[in-house]
Amino acid sequence: MRRRRLAARTAFLQQSHGAGARALHREKTLSAEAIESAKGQPTRRDTSREPRSRVSRLLHIDPLKFALPLGVLIAWTAAYLLQLMPPVLLPSPLAVLRAIAEWINPAWGSGRPAYYTGTWAADALGSGFRAIVGFVIGSALAIVVGVAVGWSSKAERIIDPTVQVLRPMPRTALLPFAIIFFGLGNLPALFLVVYGVFLQVYLQVVTGVKLVSRDWKRAAAMLGASQRQILWRVVIPGALPHIFVGLRLGIAYAWTMMILAEMFAVSGGFGYVLWRGYEFMRMDIVLGGMIMLGLFGFISDRIIVAIARRKLAWAQELSGNQL
Repeated sequence: MRRRRLAARTAFLQQSHGAGARALHREKTLSAEAIESAKGQPTRRDTSREPRSRVSRLLHIDPLKFALPLGVLIAWTAAYLLQLMPPVLLPSPLAVLRAIAEWINPAWGSGRPAYYTGTWAADALGSGFRAIVGFVIGSALAIVVGVAVGWSSKAERIIDPTVQVLRPMPRTALLPFAIIFFGLGNLPALFLVVYGVFLQVYLQVVTGVKLVSRDWKRAAAMLGASQRQILWRVVIPGALPHIFVGLRLGIAYAWTMMILAEMFAVSGGFGYVLWRGYEFMRMDIVLGGMIMLGLFGFISDRIIVAIARRKLAWAQELSGNQL
């Protein structure tokens, strides 16, 4: 009799549990359907709109970014119309555009061809090659040496005093020696760019490595990480904000040093066009070359910023700001 009662009670509990589970499942299903119908879209992540949002961000133009350049253009035009300076020294914006057009395409020029007519493509390729290659080599050397100096006190005692002595020295003073040792052409230009970029990036790398939080390194050591793992997985990622700052400074300095080298050591490029323009008092092409240099520098800087935004998502989230 007791066995029958126990079996009946067990069967009742199983049936009630099964009914409760089915009811709970129906409630979950209904609630999910209700939420889905209320949202009007599937519960799965809809990625079809992500590319559109990215495109919209790319196509979005902030008018405030053009306020200052527009103000400079208005002031420039006003100074030309009021003849505050001779037109030989301050050409009009239209004259500069004409010089740039002739620089790009000989068919767009008027009158006798100048020394720069139709050479824009070759000048852009040559200057871009010297600036980018020198920047890559100088940055790579700076990151390797800077990480070693920031991580090892022995390497700091050996390397850092010499680098700090070299930093205040003017880079332009090395141009005659670069021409003597490397001759004319790309080599002295690459040497100056590598040297200048190295000194710009090096200090930021060392600072970034030294300022990585001690708590991060202790936490990694408590989790069993070796010194090598702490360096590669904690210190170097933690120093990336400073490293990217150094890279942005370095790319701007690369274009500056490239212009200096091309003025005297290379028979082509933006620096060559600028210096010949000074010699012939062609301030229109001088201003055109400066504008081109600024555009190329701005584009290269934006590329570094775009990479930094992807690599430094954690830092942006901690600070609440975006690069």
